[in-house]
Order: sequence, then C-alpha cells, then structure tokens
Amino acid sequence: MLKQRLITALVLIVVSLWALFGAEQLAWQVAVIFVSMIGAWEWAQFMRLDNRVMRFAFSVLTACLVGIGLYFEAHNWIVYLAVIQLIVVVVAVTRYQLSAGQAGLNNPFAAGLIGLLFLVSFALSLIWLREAYSAWVVLFSMAMIWVMDSGAYFAGRRFGRHKLAPHVSPGKTWEGVLGGVMLVGLMSVLVWFGWAQTFYSPGLVVFVLITSLIAALSVYGDLFESLLKRQVNIKDSGKILPGHGGVLDRIDSLLLALPLFWVFWSFT
Repeated sequence: MLKQRLITALVLIVVSLWALFGAEQLAWQVAVIFVSMIGAWEWAQFMRLDNRVMRFAFSVLTACLVGIGLYFEAHNWIVYLAVIQLIVVVVAVTRYQLSAGQAGLNNPFAAGLIGLLFLVSFALSLIWLREAYSAWVVLFSMAMIWVMDSGAYFAGRRFGRHKLAPHVSPGKTWEGVLGGVMLVGLMSVLVWFGWAQTFYSPGLVVFVLITSLIAALSVYGDLFESLLKRQVNIKDSGKILPGHGGVLDRIDSLLLALPLFWVFWSFT
C-alpha cells in the first residue's frame, strides 16, 4: 500500500509540475477544468446521485460555469465566493459537531449548489492565480496547504491529546492544527526572505499572518468533506488515484484555500 501511494504521489507531482510550469495557458485551463469535472463526478455522491448520466451532467454543468467565469473574466466574484464558502463550511462543520453528528447537510439540492460553489471557485482561482501572477504563486499557495497537512499529521501523531472535532473527523487534534500552522509560519518566513519580499508590498508580518490563517482555515475544507462522506457512508471520494482515493480527497483543503489565496494575492 505504501509503495502504491508513493508511486501515485510521484506521478502526480511530475504531471502537476509539468502542467503548471510547462503548459500553455489554454492547456492549463483545460487541465484544471478536467480536474474540476472529475471532482464534480465524485461530489455527485454527496447528492446521492447514482445515475451515471446525472453525474456526468453535473460534471458538465461545473465545466460550463467555469467557462462562463473565464469568458466574462469575473475576477471580483472570487472575493464573494470565498467569503460564502468560508461561512458555509464553518457553520456546517460547527453545527454537525455541536449536534454530535445529528444536524448534517441532507438536502441533495443544497449539497449540489455548495459543490458548484466550491469547484467553480477552486478552478477559477487556480487558473487566474497562474495567469495574473505566476506559476510560482500557484505553487506557493498549494504548497502551504500541503505543509499544513503534513505538519498537522506529524504534530498530531506526536503531541495530539485534544480532539478537534471528534464527530466529524476523530483523528484530528488541536495540537496537530497548531503544529501545522507553526510549520506554515516558519516556511512563510523563509519564502519571504527568499522570494516574496520583492513584490508583496504589505510586508513580512502581514504575509506570514495571512498565510498562516488561510492554512488554518483550510482544515475546515478537509472537515467539511469528512462530514459529507460520513453522511453517505464512504471512506474515500473515489478510486482514481491508487492508494490516495479520489480527486476530492487530494484537493478538499484546496477547495477552500485557493479562493482565499486569490483574495490574499489580490492585495499585493
């Protein structure tokens, strides 16, 4: 299992870096839209859509909405979408935890709307961050979430005592989150002196604090997907990535974080 995970991770890293730094803008857009369509196919489970035609239709609708956003260059809408996403996940996860798993998101239509909100804003942010800033900005934004996940995992394993949201995701701890945030803060300082200070005008303190805050909030994206999976009684969102599950299992935190990073970089 570990060997399979490592091979899949290596292939994903190579393909992703090639696409991010080597693909033309149109090819990058197509790749991101394709990923969002796979994510939509998996998200349809949370809507309890078993019919393949309906799931495909949901995927196509997601792609069309991303295309509309690109056509009309609705950059400013990402700010509103990011705020709405944040409110939705914080309220939903908190409500589920406080009710001991009784108050979930059981309306398929609402689940579908939230899925469109997440996947469309994720895709547009990923495309526009590369177009408006650079591939390095995209890599940094995603890497900080990966650093957060890794730091939280190891800190949680070593120091975890107090559960973060046991009814949503029993494995997560407050110590793990704190460890992840501290690691992101450290990495942000290193990135600042090595690269970001040349163009991020608000300064070091703002850069580190906002990056760390977004990384901390990204945990809600992970928790929200865990909530949805619990409701339909599945462990992984899919099987397309051997050893890793589905696409949503890999991008759940990014769905929330990337739109927030778009807002963050917009104030350079």
